[in-house]
Amino acid sequence: MKTDFAELEKKIQDILAVPEYQDHPASKALSQLWDVNQEQWNRMDRLTRLSDSYQDVMIQQGKSLSERFDKHVRQLEKMTRISDRYQRSLRQLNIELEKTSLVDPLTELPNRRMIMKQLSQAFSGQQKESLSIAMIDIDYFKKVNDEFGHQVGDEVLIALSRLMESVVGDHGVIGRWGGEEFLVILTSPKFEDAVALLESLRSKVNVYTHQVDDKTVLTSVSIGIAEYQETDSMDSLLSRADSALYSVKSKGRNSLVIG
Repeated sequence: MKTDFAELEKKIQDILAVPEYQDHPASKALSQLWDVNQEQWNRMDRLTRLSDSYQDVMIQQGKSLSERFDKHVRQLEKMTRISDRYQRSLRQLNIELEKTSLVDPLTELPNRRMIMKQLSQAFSGQQKESLSIAMIDIDYFKKVNDEFGHQVGDEVLIALSRLMESVVGDHGVIGRWGGEEFLVILTSPKFEDAVALLESLRSKVNVYTHQVDDKTVLTSVSIGIAEYQETDSMDSLLSRADSALYSVKSKGRNSLVIG
């Protein structure tokens, strides 16, 4: 049977309150037992409050640690997002820098560095035996700049680059060698086909005109072409094409010479 401590406490308090029982030996012992019981209850109450306070502190500390952890996680996630954006931007910047370093900004053709890289690849490939290269120079281009200005000169360079690139097409690659000079790499199975292609290019440039107000800019090109030989290095092949170009320019220009 479960003891009702509230009822028992009331009975004891009632007994101790009766004057006739105050001198009874059991009354004194009961009073002492009651005091001891009260002290025990007070001690238990203090321990309970201390325990509750400790639990509250631990709960609050746990919340604080959790909040700090969540904050750190959010900061790390933010840093990760920033890092990802930075990495993407860096990759894009590297792509743009690589493109800038390999493409001529005016004509948008491969620049000298890129065309040399492609020539090196062609020279080390299996189609080396059908390789030929051509050096092209726009005739009297300095006169165009002097007479019409550099802006018109740039316009002519851009237009001729597009024209020559369209003629070369899938037969090879053309790049800006520097100034008004261009280098063409061709891998035609027959050297005669490469020569015919470049002669067609020369003819189309020769009939090209560029209008400046009421004036007409006329242009032509000189071409030196060299076919790969077994004894050729890349430098010697370039040298023969350059010598052929020099020969054309010394003989009146607007022509093609085989080196």
